[in-house]
Amino acid sequence: MKNMTNKKYIAYNDFINDCRTQASYIKDKGFNKIVAVTRGGMVPACVLAQFSDIREVGSIALKSYEGEDNRQGVTCLNEPNMKIDERTLFVDDLYDSGNTYRYLKQKYPTAKVMVIYSKDDTVELDFPAVLQKRGEWLVFPWEFDKLS
Repeated sequence: MKNMTNKKYIAYNDFINDCRTQASYIKDKGFNKIVAVTRGGMVPACVLAQFSDIREVGSIALKSYEGEDNRQGVTCLNEPNMKIDERTLFVDDLYDSGNTYRYLKQKYPTAKVMVIYSKDDTVELDFPAVLQKRGEWLVFPWEFDKLS
């Protein structure tokens, strides 16, 4: 994949409003646990937990990106430290290649997966996502340059 020079900056208020919309899809669905997919899903998981009043929040550390133009398979660095069942919601920031989503659905078939944004309007997700353009690199409000 070529380097994506087209960047779209997601404004903080837009992100919060998008999460509020996403939270409405899970209202009254019986979820009692959220698992953030690190690192991209950490902030969305926290916001969704707040909107949904879910207090049990864990994480799974998956690695799938090595920069903007190098995609590799999914590697699990750390498993969630809680029982995963049908009341568990995994949260990630973005459906792009679909590798992370497919990994989670295969490894945890009873759980549901929510992404806030998707670049694929043909994929069937557990919940609707805010559609974004392919070929744009999304930059979220919590992303910063590394300290040198």
